[in-house]
Amino acid sequence: MFSSVESESPKRQQGPAPTKIIQSKNQYRTCQIKVPDLEKPVVAVCVDQEYYSFFKAVECGDKTLEIIAKLANGGDSTVIIKTPKGYAIWVKEPDAELHRSKT
Repeated sequence: MFSSVESESPKRQQGPAPTKIIQSKNQYRTCQIKVPDLEKPVVAVCVDQEYYSFFKAVECGDKTLEIIAKLANGGDSTVIIKTPKGYAIWVKEPDAELHRSKT
C-alpha cells in the first residue's frame, strides 16, 4: 500500500506588499493620525478608509520606484501621490486612529 505525503509547506509565501498610485485629489483626504508608538499626531492621508503616514518626498520617478520596492519587500503597503515637485510616498499605518480630518 502506498501512502501519500503532501509537499505543501504550512506557510504560504507572500509577494511584496501592495502600492496604490493616486491619480486625483478626490481619491484621498488629508488628516492627522495617532500612531501607537508615537506621542504626537502625524500628517497622513486616508485612502479607501485606510491611513497612510507621510514617509518621504522624492523628485525622481526612478528613485521613487526604488524606495517603494524596498518598502514593499519589507512588507509595507504604500501610496504614491504625484506632487508639483515630484512624488510623495506614504506608508500604511494599520493601527492608526484618526486624530483630526483636514478635508
